[in-house]
Amino acid sequence: MIALRRIVYNRQFEQLLRTMSATKASYITGGKVCQNDSNLPALQNPFASSIARHFSLTKSHQKYNKKDVESDSEDEEETEFKDERDSKVVKAKVNSLRADLILKAGLGMARNKVENIFYESRIRVNGKKLQKKSVQLHDGDEIDVIRGFSQTNPSHLIVSRVIILSEAEREEGFSVQLRRYKSLLIENYSGSNAFKASGGGDH
Repeated sequence: MIALRRIVYNRQFEQLLRTMSATKASYITGGKVCQNDSNLPALQNPFASSIARHFSLTKSHQKYNKKDVESDSEDEEETEFKDERDSKVVKAKVNSLRADLILKAGLGMARNKVENIFYESRIRVNGKKLQKKSVQLHDGDEIDVIRGFSQTNPSHLIVSRVIILSEAEREEGFSVQLRRYKSLLIENYSGSNAFKASGGGDH
């Protein structure tokens, strides 16, 4: 008697599994449970609901991960700056954002040359005299190297200018993009930052 009950139970269970497999596609549409057949056994509803919840969560998780990857890739993308008619974009790697290292990278100047113009008070950062070569610079800072007075307009100066367009910290040092102007005509700086003839001639 017990064996007969087991056989009947097994047959009912197998029939239930076949019914669930055949109707699984009609149960799930866009992650929602669809009960199109009222004659289906009641045991199928929890099964379909479980699959629907799993499908919905998996889909949301995939969208979330995709968004994260896109966000990360955007952060890693580096803005590309273009050359202009009177300037050139220079990409360089420096150990730090010290003013003397930025000048060396931006203008291709030798270290001793940078030291000479520093002691001659020919360097200006954002219009002010550079007090220390080790000053740390940032995005948007302008560094001028004064070449001398304009021959046609003594109240103006001829300078070479470097502008920091972007900076990105790497494992070793920084990756920078600089805009280099080899020769610019500008008004002399004001007040104590003004360049004087006693500071030396053109070089």
